[in-house]
Amino acid sequence: MKSNLKLAINAALLTGTALTLNTASATDKALLDTLLSNGSINQVQYAKLAKSEPKASSSSLSGIKMSLDKKGLRFASADKAFKMKIGGRFHLQTGYHVGAEDFEHTDGTEVRRARLHVKGVLWKDWKYVAEFDFADNKVVIKDLSTTYKGLDWLQITVGHQKQNMSMELQESSNDIMFIERSAVNSLTEKTFNRALGLHFKSAAKDWSAQFAIYGDSTDDNKSAGNEGWGLSGRGTYTPINTKNNVLHLGAAVGFRGMDAGKVSLGYETTHMSNLNLTKAKIGDVNGMTMGIMELAYMRGPFSIQSEYAHMWLARDAGQSGLNFDAWYVQAAWTLTGESRSYKGSDGEFKRLKPSQEFGLSEGSGWGAVELAIRYDESDLQSGDIMGGTEKAVTIAANWYLNQNIRLMADYRTAFDVSARDGIPSGNGIEDDVHAFTGRIQLTF
Repeated sequence: MKSNLKLAINAALLTGTALTLNTASATDKALLDTLLSNGSINQVQYAKLAKSEPKASSSSLSGIKMSLDKKGLRFASADKAFKMKIGGRFHLQTGYHVGAEDFEHTDGTEVRRARLHVKGVLWKDWKYVAEFDFADNKVVIKDLSTTYKGLDWLQITVGHQKQNMSMELQESSNDIMFIERSAVNSLTEKTFNRALGLHFKSAAKDWSAQFAIYGDSTDDNKSAGNEGWGLSGRGTYTPINTKNNVLHLGAAVGFRGMDAGKVSLGYETTHMSNLNLTKAKIGDVNGMTMGIMELAYMRGPFSIQSEYAHMWLARDAGQSGLNFDAWYVQAAWTLTGESRSYKGSDGEFKRLKPSQEFGLSEGSGWGAVELAIRYDESDLQSGDIMGGTEKAVTIAANWYLNQNIRLMADYRTAFDVSARDGIPSGNGIEDDVHAFTGRIQLTF
């Protein structure tokens, strides 16, 4: 009698819990069969509980694959229809100048980038990315977009993203060979960098074609006036595309319409220096067009890359149009023999991967060592705008300890610098300015 009473009480407790809380145990077929056979539940209750969906529990995570490695923390469903990756980058940097005593500038250390991102896949056909930068003790949206990739021939991306201009700008700061981008960045950084837009891309192993419509960036809108809008397109072709041999050809063109807008151009010697040897601020702009040509070649551990950019500005109130240009050529040699990584469907180089990881234990390697040199020029003089001209040579040494950690050291000398608005002739502008920068880079 006691045992039957005990069984009835247990059955009632189990049934009440299942009916009120709808826990995962209530859907366990073996338990339901036992309750039904003991008469604790009827057939209607059995059917109802069998159809109910369990709440998330530890048992429901058994189909999730989780991994932690050089690519970050990753999750994937059993059917790979859903994926998520958590990663980031930390760039700790220092800068020092020689020959800049006549100018106000800043030497010291900084957190150049401190980014965290979440990216992944939803329902197999949708990609998403959300990346935020916490450098300078503020939060900045870098990438915040979703991409539909259900079509074999076309990808459609909407959100905040890089505009499809310039090979160097497209390449990640984790992957480029120099701590700072070239003088071409004096034209592209503040005009054709990231923005909210609708982007279309078609690509294969050896080519890519992109077209996009853009609004403005996610900067605050605290000043009166309408935002600008833009169109841009970029095409690349790689007639030679093997693991150790690449020939890259590319071109891009972009247009931005503005309503008496303001455009800022210039190049800072280091990210924290606050010293711009070339600098131009232009008002009353109603249209801006830029064209870029790209050429790159890699054979084994040697590579060369070059871009030329030209900008046309149209202004209101009968003011004359303006023309600015910049270009660079750079070469690199990997002393340890590795080739740079290249992805033809993106039309850009990716991070160099050392064949051996650095370590002090027996049998470990020394990582990869890379030397690079770059020559670049910019001309921000046009019409009544005196933004200055600049030539520079940069020498870089990079040590890839592994695929996640890189040590970088750059030396840059700027010469043949002309006077500009704010820095008149005879104020030391004719002297060469030398900048030394170093970085510890961690990515995951």
